[in-house]
Amino acid sequence: MRKILAWLFSATFMASALLGAAPRASADFGSSSQTGNRTVTVFAASSLTKAYTALGQKFMAGHSQITIKFAFGSSTALAAQIAAGAPADIFASADTTSMTTVASQFPAAVNYVTNQVVLALPKNSSITKFSDLNGKVTWIQCGHTVPCGIAADSALKSEGVVTSSPVSLEATASSATAKLLAGTVDAAILFKTDVVANPTKLKYIPFTNPDAAMSQYQIGLSAAKATAKNVWARTVYLYLSGLTAKKFLLASGFIA
Repeated sequence: MRKILAWLFSATFMASALLGAAPRASADFGSSSQTGNRTVTVFAASSLTKAYTALGQKFMAGHSQITIKFAFGSSTALAAQIAAGAPADIFASADTTSMTTVASQFPAAVNYVTNQVVLALPKNSSITKFSDLNGKVTWIQCGHTVPCGIAADSALKSEGVVTSSPVSLEATASSATAKLLAGTVDAAILFKTDVVANPTKLKYIPFTNPDAAMSQYQIGLSAAKATAKNVWARTVYLYLSGLTAKKFLLASGFIA
């Protein structure tokens, strides 16, 4: 457990260092001399909230005329909004199924990074193994139709030792994380990145089969005419899918 906690502190430090050391986005991803105010709308999985907020602030610091509007939530819900006509220049999904739902809007989406669900616990928790969830413990996971819940179902089935049921099914990874941090429950099946983002408050136990606990993220640029006319949409897309952003995501607990 000491190794896990040491890694969490190290990963958080690396993420901060990478972001602070990242070159100005204008040097890497386009000249800030391009004229005109621009707004780029990014729909992204809730598990990307902390990383994307930091990356967005870094980009806008180098491009004062650009505003990146983020909409974070369940990938399933975001895909449904896009399919219903909600305008999004960029979509970063926590699974492939949600991206497939909006394939006509994002026909050239690509694999991005991966994430894994883990058994997340408060740092002072006495839980040491998955079978402890069968005792007098309250635990939660994401809903069965959203990426973090789909991965949780797969991982729990593969582990094969948990016979109890979660006390609630959360709509997003962020809501499940918030309940665990608030002390509402004793444990939660969360994406590892949500634990890495809270190294002083949370620890985790990994699933035995990492493949069963994995979720493949994808990112795409909209094929809409409005996006094509916005010269900054592609610039922001190249930034978020580029090397600097990916290095930051990896340091934040995501997997290549």
